[in-house]
Amino acid sequence: MILSSLAELARSEHLLDNADYEPKPVAWILSVGEGGHFIDATPTAAEDGRGKARAKIMEIPRRKGRTVAAVADFAVDKSEYVLGVEPDGKRAVEELQIRRSLFRQEIADAAREVPIPPLLAVEAFLANDTERDRAANAVAAAKYASNDLFAFEFEGRFVHDLPEVKRYFSRLRRATQQGNAQCLVCGSSGSVAKKHPSIQLPGGTTSGVALVSFNSDAFESYGLSGNGNAPVCQDCADAYTTALKRLLTDRYPDPTHPGRNLAPRFVRLSSDTTAVFWSDRPFGILDLLTNYFAAPTPDSVKGLLESPRSGRASGALTNRFYCLILTGGQGRAILRGLHTGTVDQIETNLAAYFESVDIGSPAPLPLTWLMRSLVLQGKLENLPPALVTDVFLAIIFGRRFPQTLLARAVSRCRAERKVTRERAAILRAFIIRNTPMEVTVGLDISNPSEAYRLGRLMALLERIQGAAQNNPNKTIVDRYYGAASTRPGTVFPRLIASAQHHLSKLTRGLAAFYQTELGDVVNGLSTFPATLSLENQGLFALGYYHQRSFRKPAPATTQPSPETTSD
Repeated sequence: MILSSLAELARSEHLLDNADYEPKPVAWILSVGEGGHFIDATPTAAEDGRGKARAKIMEIPRRKGRTVAAVADFAVDKSEYVLGVEPDGKRAVEELQIRRSLFRQEIADAAREVPIPPLLAVEAFLANDTERDRAANAVAAAKYASNDLFAFEFEGRFVHDLPEVKRYFSRLRRATQQGNAQCLVCGSSGSVAKKHPSIQLPGGTTSGVALVSFNSDAFESYGLSGNGNAPVCQDCADAYTTALKRLLTDRYPDPTHPGRNLAPRFVRLSSDTTAVFWSDRPFGILDLLTNYFAAPTPDSVKGLLESPRSGRASGALTNRFYCLILTGGQGRAILRGLHTGTVDQIETNLAAYFESVDIGSPAPLPLTWLMRSLVLQGKLENLPPALVTDVFLAIIFGRRFPQTLLARAVSRCRAERKVTRERAAILRAFIIRNTPMEVTVGLDISNPSEAYRLGRLMALLERIQGAAQNNPNKTIVDRYYGAASTRPGTVFPRLIASAQHHLSKLTRGLAAFYQTELGDVVNGLSTFPATLSLENQGLFALGYYHQRSFRKPAPATTQPSPETTSD
């Protein structure tokens, strides 16, 4: 189902007009003349909309995908293959010579079968050490990178883009198919792909990794070898890998609108794990989904929240939504899971999620911000590997959040003795999703939860101390938050006694004001519990955040109460 759905996506978005070519960023154009004379080396990088210089995307012969062995791509490749040099000094001269000769042989074979002037000129250039050195010096002076791709130009035309060259490369690729079997994707009988095209995944090798591969005899059976154990025809192999490449990049050209890119459909979950998503049919919610998690805007989220109520929901109950979790590593693509639903369900679940993380902030909080708030110094690599994935899937498919999410948020509040807006948003979302309790966006004076009221009480006692001591550098929260949120019975009697001392230092009007506030908060607290469960510690943190963020005007004749922002 996975491969066939991906293949259908590639066909429906017209990504297979020439399945033997693929869009890749080409950083350099080497211009050559007759006889292999080197003319110029031109960088293609231009600034994108975010001020970052990025190489031009061009349709080039589909790359073969390298592992350890030296393998040259056809017509377009890195400097170590095209020029026999590389900027980092990591390879020995002998290795570079081997790579250069492999690339040269690819061009020589093509020129022998298709002896047109552009191919002959490139072949002559590659055979001429003097011209090659001139080109190498030119790109070195311009500070090229080791993974930059180089293409050739002859008389104003890209050599790899010539019709004769395209036809030759297509014949060459089809000649590498093997065997005769039934394709597992389309069901047709015939030759199958010997090697599936590679895809580039975070965590995988820069040259790409394969989704379908067999690298050990232990994975083979019935006398079959390699990919013969999972036969897929070349057309379907090209289709599903093209769809994955389109989903995994934010710069995939739109074949139906030249000059425009297709909307990205992926979310980075960790340094090596990515979620990609698609549907049977195109819907606006899919084009926006990446931004909802990376950089949601108030307008986009408002539209999402209002869509179901206004009858403008973008999906239909029968249209399937697919979410694939992929990890790159160990030379292969690791499939973590395929999750499906309907477009309407996804839209509804997203709306519910954004309502649950609304903590009164002026703009919606990106998922990455929320996850960074759970670890020291915001380093996502310090989170449990599966946590962000589990949270993402819970958001998309309306599942319960993992208990680890609550534990992390509570422990960071306790460790930092501070409840940030990000952690408050996480706690509110968890309680709404995983418990029968309701938590309002702002302060809820009618909330009967003892834990919530204790959190409010902690914030109010901190404010009273601040008013009495003119906002000290170290407050009762700095000293007692951890104990108060876990063992309130041992801490609050002492804090209440200290508060009476602080109130005695205030003017009569201000003391009366805070006494009334204390009465409102303590009302309903029959006793201070000995301990609080993990969920109640979350409610304590929310009560503290809400009370601290709420400013009720104090008497005008008194000194103002301290600032109450929690960030």
